[in-house]
Amino acid sequence: MKSSAQKKQQLMSDFPIAHQPIWNSPHAMLFIGSCFSVEISQLFSNHFLQVTANPFGTIFSPLAIANTLFNLVNNIPTSIAQHEENYHALLFDSSFQNKDKKILLNKIEEASNKLMNALKQSETIFITLGSAWVYKHIDSSSYVGNCQKIPQKEFTKELLSLDQIKQSLNEIDQSIRQVNSRCNIIFTISPVRHLRDGISENLLSKSLLVVALQEFLQMNNRALYFPSFEIFQEELKDYRFYKNDLAHPNEWAVNYIFARLIECFGTDNFQNYMEEAGKLSMFMNHLPKSEKQEKINDFVKMKSEKIDSFFSKYQNITKPTNTI
Repeated sequence: MKSSAQKKQQLMSDFPIAHQPIWNSPHAMLFIGSCFSVEISQLFSNHFLQVTANPFGTIFSPLAIANTLFNLVNNIPTSIAQHEENYHALLFDSSFQNKDKKILLNKIEEASNKLMNALKQSETIFITLGSAWVYKHIDSSSYVGNCQKIPQKEFTKELLSLDQIKQSLNEIDQSIRQVNSRCNIIFTISPVRHLRDGISENLLSKSLLVVALQEFLQMNNRALYFPSFEIFQEELKDYRFYKNDLAHPNEWAVNYIFARLIECFGTDNFQNYMEEAGKLSMFMNHLPKSEKQEKINDFVKMKSEKIDSFFSKYQNITKPTNTI
């Protein structure tokens, strides 16, 4: 007879991940892709790393990511569509629309500069794929990244083929390498369920992304893969790990996947840094318990000393403002 502890262990499957220690010290990181990439990037930012996340907003499909990067590194102007009073950059998220075309173009230029600088400076670049479903703008015959609340009749909906996804992945890799040949490129698939596409449609989409990525990785030994989607599906397959919308991983789940990410790619030195940085980040949010001015002054002094000690030890990390 199995013990209760053994039975409890059967409720969760461990998803094994090979240890690939490529991070030895804190460094600049760039995140491009779905909303899940933003959540992970924020956790790195909380540990004082230099992070750039989605300058063009959330981008779900590998095709839209590929087109964004290709246009950027080859200096191809962004296509602008007009619908009623608004101008739209449909390759990007819904924030890239405006009644004033000049304002929109200025915003695109600002985001382009931010993304190009991050491409050049980042040692690690994450590409988070969200969906294989894409929309095609009928008037321009071009694939878009976001419909930006323009009526659906203006678009057709398509499912990318395996070959289209693999071609997009190759273009993503080539565009990045064209600017930064030394960086680590890590692909992952978002665990977020795209329920608006439909449950079966979401499963089909994720399956295509998984297969295409594996075939791409077999042909490209420079790129890396982290199984965010698989961890969530195999280890956290319970609705208690979702937010109320039953589509997005909750805070506990995101932090769990983040911890596994650090364990996968971090050396002992990097993991030690992350542990120290995490403790300091939490401590910096603490407030003095006493209302006495003398106690408050002592607390502020101790806090300042801890912060100074940490940033003296890790001098390549930029000290945030308003730390006290």
